[in-house]
Amino acid sequence: MKNVKSKVAEIWTVGGGKGGTGKTFLTSQLAKYLALKKKQVILIDSDFGGANLRYFFNIKKQGKSIKDFFTNKEPLENLLSHTDMRNLKIITGDYNAISINSIKYSQKMKFLRHIKELDADYILIDLGGGLNFNTIDVFLLADKMIVITVPEITAIDNLFQFVKNAYFRKLNFLFKNYKLKDTAKDIWEHRKNYGIENIIDLTDYIKTKLDVDSSISREISEFSIFIVLNKLKNPNEINQGFSIKSLCIKYLGIPSIYAGYIGFDENFRKNLSLSDYIPKFNVSTRIQKEILEIAENIINKEQITISTIKNA
Repeated sequence: MKNVKSKVAEIWTVGGGKGGTGKTFLTSQLAKYLALKKKQVILIDSDFGGANLRYFFNIKKQGKSIKDFFTNKEPLENLLSHTDMRNLKIITGDYNAISINSIKYSQKMKFLRHIKELDADYILIDLGGGLNFNTIDVFLLADKMIVITVPEITAIDNLFQFVKNAYFRKLNFLFKNYKLKDTAKDIWEHRKNYGIENIIDLTDYIKTKLDVDSSISREISEFSIFIVLNKLKNPNEINQGFSIKSLCIKYLGIPSIYAGYIGFDENFRKNLSLSDYIPKFNVSTRIQKEILEIAENIINKEQITISTIKNA
């Protein structure tokens, strides 16, 4: 007989489109922070193209991994591995075994459903790079959707494209579920007749002008993201987070929260180059404080403060 869940987990996903921006690092550090707060945390490495989350927890030997869910039909709960932290378990990835493009629709839906059935306070999911629909659908599963980038124009553009694709994917699901897909398509094709110029106008029209279920209006309004900047080398780069937030609001109408930033750490970069795993990974006191603020801002849905920026 299947065990009854003792709690409903809050799901956090960490994405951003481009690889190398620090998704895995941020996911691991947020999970450690929550575990230290005595929360039961489960980490899932769904970066099928470069699974390396286990290295941050000194898991050198690969046991069962997420591939066993897709290839051997193992329940996710059977794939949980203990870490060296009391309240933190992990489902490791296996980049040699499965491609994100090879996952069937039925497998993906089963995967998303089983994630929600795991027993924890928090479930954190590390996503791979790219704009694949399977990656985006896992991202959209979250209660808290987190995106991370570095202060480079190409990386920021890639993040914006990821957010835009995720938002459009969400709207497509909503319009289909509420039987508004044909209506929305017709309004968009004749948008000049309705005074509609962009996707913001379209969603506003549907929320305010059509006699629709209040649930769709709420779900559209509740779509929001948390923005994190990584590898900052000087204080002048901090404000780029506010610029990304403004882009998301101005061009997509997406409520966005600039949750915080992480400074560049030369020692961390050197540690990564020394070996293929991190035997005793310790971040600096400065980065610990930055992670703490990011985590608390995500928990409380708050933005970094002006005082934080002035003290940077």
